[in-house]
Amino acid sequence: MSVINSASTVHPSSAGCPIDVPIEIPVVLPGDWRCRVELPCIPESAGAARKLVAAGLAAWSLDHLADVAELLVTELVANAAKHTGCTRISVAVERRQSSVRVGVRDSSVELPCRVEPKGEAESGYGLGLVDTLASRWGVDLAALGKWVWFELRTVAA
Repeated sequence: MSVINSASTVHPSSAGCPIDVPIEIPVVLPGDWRCRVELPCIPESAGAARKLVAAGLAAWSLDHLADVAELLVTELVANAAKHTGCTRISVAVERRQSSVRVGVRDSSVELPCRVEPKGEAESGYGLGLVDTLASRWGVDLAALGKWVWFELRTVAA
């Protein structure tokens, strides 16, 4: 598993983040099967999460999944920041035999709820997108919180 090998550093304050702590995105090598990064639980961390997902997919020659994976990880980070009250999240990308799993861990044990937005609502579409675009998604309870994850198939079904 790659943990911080320092491929690039993201400065959250440059993305409008109130926390001025550099976040190092791990180098993901083709032989790595998993990479992970710890981030502040704020919406602006979605940028660093997208960079991690893109790095993993590029290392595994799965760039064709990048647009969907980056959109969905953005939704999971936004949900954690908006609904959990946590201060830190973990984002992990794991290469599996026929899929890629992307997960966001937060410290809340409250399960996410898919809602149907009404009228011209500006929010409430996140888990609907995950449900529509991912091959599978779910929640795994952890010792102190939960992982909300999705998978994208890497081979045709």
